Amino acid sequence: MTRADDALAGSRPAPPPAGRRPGRRRRAGRAAGLAAAAVVLFLCYLRLSGTVPVNADGASNALQAWDMLHGNVLLHGWRLSDVSFYTTELPQYALVEAVRGLGPEVVHIAAAMTYTLLVLLAGLLARGRATGREAVLRVGIAAGIMLAPQPGSASYTLLLSPDHVGTGVPLLVLWLIIDRARPRWYVPVTAGVLLAWVQVADSVTLIIGVAPVVIACCVRACRRDASRRYHLSLAAAAVASVPAAALAVRLIHGLGGYSVYAPRTSLSPAGALPRHLALASQGVLELFGAGFAGQRPGLAVLFAVAHLAGLALAGLALGLAIGRFFRWEELLIPAFAAAIILNLAAYILSVTPVNIRSTREIASVLPFGAVLAGRLLAGPMLQAVGRLRAANRLARADRPEGADRPEGTGRPPRAGRLIPITLASAAAAAALCYAAALGYDAAQSPVAANDQALAGWLAGHHLTAGLAKYWHANNTTLDSGGRVQLITVAVRDGKPVFGDPRETDLSWRDPRSHYANFVVTAGRPAGQARLMAQALLTTLGRPARTYRFEEYTVRVWDRNLLSVLGRT
Repeated sequence: MTRADDALAGSRPAPPPAGRRPGRRRRAGRAAGLAAAAVVLFLCYLRLSGTVPVNADGASNALQAWDMLHGNVLLHGWRLSDVSFYTTELPQYALVEAVRGLGPEVVHIAAAMTYTLLVLLAGLLARGRATGREAVLRVGIAAGIMLAPQPGSASYTLLLSPDHVGTGVPLLVLWLIIDRARPRWYVPVTAGVLLAWVQVADSVTLIIGVAPVVIACCVRACRRDASRRYHLSLAAAAVASVPAAALAVRLIHGLGGYSVYAPRTSLSPAGALPRHLALASQGVLELFGAGFAGQRPGLAVLFAVAHLAGLALAGLALGLAIGRFFRWEELLIPAFAAAIILNLAAYILSVTPVNIRSTREIASVLPFGAVLAGRLLAGPMLQAVGRLRAANRLARADRPEGADRPEGTGRPPRAGRLIPITLASAAAAAALCYAAALGYDAAQSPVAANDQALAGWLAGHHLTAGLAKYWHANNTTLDSGGRVQLITVAVRDGKPVFGDPRETDLSWRDPRSHYANFVVTAGRPAGQARLMAQALLTTLGRPARTYRFEEYTVRVWDRNLLSVLGRT
């Protein structure tokens, strides 16, 4: 070795000591940063969820999870809605209840966990295989769009009861596997199992999970390259997941487990389409935090205006994805574009839209749109800034030192340098505005669960088993921590009868094992309260005692009312 070689070798940095690799330290630092971000986001979303009162839907899911936790794993006797959440949110609720116990806080904690996972997974999925500044910008765009849910009906959709939002978590995990894993045999197998698992919980997976995978894989397989077999197997696994999920549901029912209602699949009449289109548009605005309906003038309107930027980015990314739908190398991009279009089309054309709270049916549009925005726009943004800087450097190199550009010959000399600075400042201002919106919303005062005061009053008066309409029954049971149990009651043909069995354990109605001796009615709406009061007096006679508490009337009889309702 020559002296020059010795000198060159001596100038090279020494290899790191064994067991102290810089890559490992970087990965540990990223994991720590991700964990810290998750904790901060969870606490913020927990506060924001607390600004929306828990209602009977979330209470029903919490009671189902409590039953599973205490041995009724298959939910024997339960009649659920058209969405069971059996393999998604219910196990999550059970885990929270194992630590926290039964109460309305369970709904808030689980909702905050779910949305935190959605934001983090959207950021990771948007990053893809990018590195450096592009990776940071991709994550920032996707997570930033989702960062600050709007208070009100948007928080009701995204941060409360299981309303299809949680379905996005396993689907994003699935796409993270497809996007990052090598094309091996186990990827289609994993995809088929995950899709079947989620379909057991939520049939909307057919629209936002199975169909996009099949469409994207078939489009990609049309190229007839070396990956054709892999993509066809992935599509076949997605198709096979449909009968597998249906078989699993039938098996659960055959073993004595829960039953569900068939989802509504009829098409909307043509005359309802304009209203459905308006509800879909308003719903998308609220999902992206840009809804103006019901917002008071001031900061809320300012934050809504700022969130229009996130919606615009997602819309632009969706347009790019559709424009090159058959030419993308990445499977995720056409799949997410298809998922958004299919979800919106199915929503508008169905009978599902009733009011703004029906937006839960299109909740997946938010994370899918955020991922597309981060994935497709970060690179072009950095390239545009790079070209502006290069043009600025070239202009300065061509201009003699100390010379100014003659007046009227174009842009001022510093314009090329000001544009990147302006763009960076605008991005920083938008990020600060989104963060400020999250902090402002999370700082709002929490509200009590619906019927929280009623639950305390009933428990305090030793009234522990009674009847009420759906929106007060399971809610009060949850609010009391299970100390009070209310069973649903309704009025039909002028007589009190058991209410719709939806979200109910039918064994609660058996007078041989359960007892109920009072009925709770609320003052609103007044017409329904009068109908219930007349039906009770006609069928059950005068109550032994009548109490009035706030807006509620509690009528108590000295007998088991379940026997009477069973006969009517």
